[in-house]
Amino acid sequence: MNSEEPLDLSSVLPYAKAVTPPGGSELGSGLDLALVSRPFVGSLVTTYVVEVGAGLRFVSEDELNGVALTVDELHEQAVRNLAAYVGQRHLRTPEYHDIRPVLLDGNFEVSVMLLQELWDYFESQFGERSILVVAPTRDILACCPASSQAGRAQLGQLIDRVWPTGDHRLTRDFYRRVDGSWHVDSSV
Repeated sequence: MNSEEPLDLSSVLPYAKAVTPPGGSELGSGLDLALVSRPFVGSLVTTYVVEVGAGLRFVSEDELNGVALTVDELHEQAVRNLAAYVGQRHLRTPEYHDIRPVLLDGNFEVSVMLLQELWDYFESQFGERSILVVAPTRDILACCPASSQAGRAQLGQLIDRVWPTGDHRLTRDFYRRVDGSWHVDSSV
């Protein structure tokens, strides 16, 4: 995929993408065919990146084949690295009406859906074990208790507000976390 020097996969991070980006072709066509990816939830998949200079470089299947890691091992390492990355960047989750936006750095907001400890924290803050989340773009992630009708409505309004002009659009789906697992929320 890239003839640059080999990637140091010790700093790999998970990066959320849509299987079928809005207005785009399905992941797996063109250049995306060679990317290491793993299903996440609904139309979201996890790909993997390494920061190179001021940008991000995706990990290709060829690069993964060149090291002694399986996709599962790469994923586990990427999630550990993401937890450290979040700790260094001071993730913020301010209250905003009945929802909580998750603010990080503009690249990895949706990826933090992979951090179990964060969602365990939200469960304790919300006082319930079911959380509703939207991830309309790479840099917009917001949540509320699944029982909050006002929060649900505000999440829908957020999607409607950012969707027409959103950069790196992902999905209009609502996701529900129940007992530590993410699912597409069919009650919306």
